[in-house]
Amino acid sequence: MKTWPLRGGMPVRMLAALCLVACTPPPRMCVSESECGAQASCVAGRCVAHGATPAIGNARRLVFAPVDAGYVRRGDDVADEVMATLGRGDGGVAFLRFSVPLAPEATVLEAYVALERATDVDADPVPIVLHAERIAGPWDSRSLSWARQPRVEEVGAPITRVSTSSGALVRIDVREIVQRWRRRGRDELGVAVVADGRSATGLAFALAPSDVARGRRDPVLSPEVAPAGQPASPFEPHVAPPSSVGDPRGQLGGPRLELYVR
Repeated sequence: MKTWPLRGGMPVRMLAALCLVACTPPPRMCVSESECGAQASCVAGRCVAHGATPAIGNARRLVFAPVDAGYVRRGDDVADEVMATLGRGDGGVAFLRFSVPLAPEATVLEAYVALERATDVDADPVPIVLHAERIAGPWDSRSLSWARQPRVEEVGAPITRVSTSSGALVRIDVREIVQRWRRRGRDELGVAVVADGRSATGLAFALAPSDVARGRRDPVLSPEVAPAGQPASPFEPHVAPPSSVGDPRGQLGGPRLELYVR
């Protein structure tokens, strides 16, 4: 079958294939039972049919707190390390970095950033859509601002639709980004949470417990002094131990990285 080239030499068939990929909606995380219908339940952001075993059913769950976090919006001279308000149409972005050691043989089944929504802050009922992008430039919350923010890149991560009725805990899929971390690339510098859509107030999320947000030391950018004879490198992980396995709703106060590994 003959294909006719367009101006610039791209065949019609190739253009149609590219459009099909670009126009396909990204996967979507669930945040409530109502999104999954009568035949399924929302389990860790996925709709799972009643009676089915979720992929994470037999996995080990690890939870990590961020080693650095910050939020900027258009016009901000300094970053906020306590609260991030996303979805107001002001370009607000939350930046998170984690130190996650995983054995080479470990299989990451699922990976989420869990955000705690500040439900005591008045918010417009208009929903917003969140997704994760990879941070590909150096950054430090101590010098982060709208003018000095790192480069981020889209990775086609699933979206999460959030409204005031979604509950306090919101999960953002970051599995693709975590898989990239395991290749130890020096341009893998964390997760950016960004919003699509716009409401009058946006939705507020906790970035850190208020009692530890200020004066926090970043163990990646400011590592502890290495023992004599051992060089210190900002690319060697200084591990924040994972929290105990349990219900993430009991670990409120800031974002967490949830990994389900086997």
